[in-house]
Amino acid sequence: MNLTEILNSWVFFALLAPLFWAISNFIDKYSLAEYTNHAHDFIFFGSQFSWILFVILAAAFGLPDLSVFWLVPIALGIFFMAACWMYAKALRVAETSQLVISFKLIPVLTVFLAFLFLGQELSAYDSLAFSFVFIGTVLVSVKKVEGAFRTSEGTTWLMGAIIVWSAIYVGVDWALTKITFWHYLTLEVLGNGIAGTSLFFIPRIRKDLLESVTTATTGKYFWFALTKSLDFLGQIVIKKAFILGPSAGLVTVVMQVQSAYAIAIGITLTLWFPHIIKEDISKENLGKKMLGAAIMFIGLCVLFLD
Repeated sequence: MNLTEILNSWVFFALLAPLFWAISNFIDKYSLAEYTNHAHDFIFFGSQFSWILFVILAAAFGLPDLSVFWLVPIALGIFFMAACWMYAKALRVAETSQLVISFKLIPVLTVFLAFLFLGQELSAYDSLAFSFVFIGTVLVSVKKVEGAFRTSEGTTWLMGAIIVWSAIYVGVDWALTKITFWHYLTLEVLGNGIAGTSLFFIPRIRKDLLESVTTATTGKYFWFALTKSLDFLGQIVIKKAFILGPSAGLVTVVMQVQSAYAIAIGITLTLWFPHIIKEDISKENLGKKMLGAAIMFIGLCVLFLD
């Protein structure tokens, strides 16, 4: 296989999208530490670039005929930002690589929620997969402090975000039977923008946001625009992988390389740029993360290769 064939293969796209997302996660961590004081500030600035994306998507693909189905992607876009708010709360106090590894719980939890709300079939393999992923999540999220095992900082917020994201994916699965993908994406991005902008109508938060806007630097706008762009590129690239790939399950399994990317980026930044990002890269902590990620990966293989 020559270079051109490799660059046009589904594996390449399935490996590239998680790299965009892993980099975006670390930029989020940096932005939260350097440019924001509150999670709602993080959500507001991130959502403002959604308006730009909405205009671009609407110009490129148009808008669907006005109907009640508009409300579904817009609402899911709003809930997505609520999950991002919880993610930001967790990211302020937790290691980025730990959070990325825990994201493996999302596809398995989505299967269970689809069973509960959409009546989709749930097999013994699905239950086994959930067991593996849950064990891996606990391993990554628990640490030993003074002889006692405790959950890592931010775990509660992270689990909340994961539950909401999983529920959103169930909603997306249903919504895409009613509306085309590009129209769905356009309206979801609109929901993102509405969610962030609506924070201005909350008096207590509006004061903080006005101060943030008036003191915002070029660097703040740059990093928020960059992370939004990387996330969006990841979404586009992974859709290409799904189109070219032999099955959605196989593509999803390959996507789990995001955990390895996150661990590698965390180590690199800690060694070379500790003033930007610093994680615990002790043998014990790295071993726990890699073992947890491996157990969760096995669970996902059981889920998607069944």
